[in-house]
Amino acid sequence: MNHSDKIAADKTSLGFEFQDFVYIEKLIELKPGQTLGLELHDDIHVETSAGGACLEDLLLIQVKHSVDPGNITDRDIDLWKTIHNWLKLVPDLPPHRALRFQLYTNKSLNKQEFVSLLKKSHKNIPAILKYIRKTEKEISKVESTKGAGGSPNPLAKYVKSVAQASDAELRFIFERFEFHSDKSYVINRLSSSLRHLAVPESCLDETRKHVIGAFKESKFSRIIEGEKVVINFDDFRNEMGFDRIIRSARSEPADFDSFVDIYYKYQRPDKLSFSNSKFHDQLKDIGIGDEEIIDKGVEMMLAEKFMESLQEDGSFSESENLRLENKAVSNWKLIHNQSHRSTKEDDEAAHQQASQSCYDQTMRNPLKIGDIELPSNLSCGKYIKLSNLPSIGWRKNWNRKF
Repeated sequence: MNHSDKIAADKTSLGFEFQDFVYIEKLIELKPGQTLGLELHDDIHVETSAGGACLEDLLLIQVKHSVDPGNITDRDIDLWKTIHNWLKLVPDLPPHRALRFQLYTNKSLNKQEFVSLLKKSHKNIPAILKYIRKTEKEISKVESTKGAGGSPNPLAKYVKSVAQASDAELRFIFERFEFHSDKSYVINRLSSSLRHLAVPESCLDETRKHVIGAFKESKFSRIIEGEKVVINFDDFRNEMGFDRIIRSARSEPADFDSFVDIYYKYQRPDKLSFSNSKFHDQLKDIGIGDEEIIDKGVEMMLAEKFMESLQEDGSFSESENLRLENKAVSNWKLIHNQSHRSTKEDDEAAHQQASQSCYDQTMRNPLKIGDIELPSNLSCGKYIKLSNLPSIGWRKNWNRKF
């Protein structure tokens, strides 16, 4: 082997890159209140804050990459080394209410005995403990027959360490253990995560590279400054510019006015009923007629299909849809409070009049996305959907009744 061959990056370096890409994948999935660490408690760890000194949830992730993936076998050294590492880690972990262990690998899970037991480890703990003790005896017996010059089995020390743990220590690990085996190309998984955030297909490659670049730069800067690579939700979204990257990628605005065409082109079936729906019960209760109830049901049905199509097209995300619905609840709540400020529930006639007023005012209150006012039928469809959950209602006592 010449000098160039020695200094050239070989395929073993893929393991470090794979770990970074898995970390980025977890960053994209991060929720408010969560923090993601790299090579601190484990290869990767996810903390969910509970307030105070105790964490709500702590997830430890061991990332194992193989150039020739194949299968994880019962005597896979990565598997036994991972269990060994977790047994050593547990005493030094920060206080937590719930702890999980995940082995993240690009290998497949075969049908050998130990691997099969570990697929549902929390249900197979007695059999797992028995297998560990049996394997340690088998390997120790083989090792004891080797002469002075015989090469030791590199797996032996990890199996011995795991087997020497108490039943309680092992039970603690396997009650919380899960495999994450996915042979799909991690780059494709990153693109899929971005697609879920409504990044258009045509912008996926460029957006993914921007996100990877932002992480690599942040990681480099933190290491240079002697800091640990620990990134929380706000750091990723704001400091690293993830929100800005996503907004830039989704530069093509959704065409909400096209809903008007969809609504008026819809051919209503001769027999259409929403009688088994919560929104139907709420409207019927305050004296709304059957024809109007069907109209509102159509608006709800078409609005939901329309929003789903926007998400599939990449022009509107699931999180934006949730934000829109939260705004709708806020609008309704103000109207509901005003409508029922003086309502007495025992005066049914007055109560129904106030309830109808609440419903009418809500239907006339258009929803907005930024500066864009949604078509009235689309806004109504959203409000009716929320009354169908039901998250909103028209009577003063709607929550108790429905």
